[in-house]
Amino acid sequence: QLDQMSSGFYLSSNLLSMEIPTEFGKLVQMGSNFWLESNSLSSAIPTQLGKLILMSSGFDFFKNSLSSAIPTELGQLIQMSSDFYLGHNSLSSAIPTELGKLIPMAD
Repeated sequence: QLDQMSSGFYLSSNLLSMEIPTEFGKLVQMGSNFWLESNSLSSAIPTQLGKLILMSSGFDFFKNSLSSAIPTELGQLIQMSSDFYLGHNSLSSAIPTELGKLIPMAD
């Protein structure tokens, strides 16, 4: 059951070439280490990932083929203090002002 997983979701450095499933938004107990970097994930980042409000570190989507805008819902990850990676993608538009709510990352 996805809603019971609290840390350590690692699918890094594989050959995944799909959209990120919206069902990952059910990982509501996930507090750290949600890593999907170095794949070929495509399309937009699902807005449902904004439900992972217990995330404090290790939200890593680095080096994929993600496109579209960064969802404003990611501004709900207000516990995030480190390791929030979206680099090396094809994300468009401005960085949402809602990401300014990630206050702990400023320290």
